[in-house]
Amino acid sequence: MKTLRLIAVFFISVCVVKVHAQNLQFGKSKLIDSKRDTVPSGKVWKIESFVYKLPPANCPTGSTAINITDSIILNGNKIGVRAQRFTGTVTYQAGSQGVAATSPNLVIWEQKTPMWIPAGTTLSAAGGVLYINVLEFNETP
Repeated sequence: MKTLRLIAVFFISVCVVKVHAQNLQFGKSKLIDSKRDTVPSGKVWKIESFVYKLPPANCPTGSTAINITDSIILNGNKIGVRAQRFTGTVTYQAGSQGVAATSPNLVIWEQKTPMWIPAGTTLSAAGGVLYINVLEFNETP
């Protein structure tokens, strides 16, 4: 019986403690370019997407390798957000054979979004990224 009372008192005391959770209230949308911007105090940014300067590269002819990385600068660190890699050989045959490809390997990788970044974080677009699409939220108690 004493054990049950102790357990009951414990659960009641846990339930009575106030939980201080934060709520987010939408503020505005932003496009961040190559000029460094900082998440203001009391705000949180949600990176929704990236606007690239160029579309993904097409498969090249011959054996020309492609190694492209589009990036952003996050707190002074260059972070890749899209990468394109091509290795192998693509040959185009003329005549009745049409077009044939041999041993191509094209990989395109993109950063998953959203990305949440806290107050005080710096952000800017870098190589291959024209804009970073950001939603700004106000932290409310």
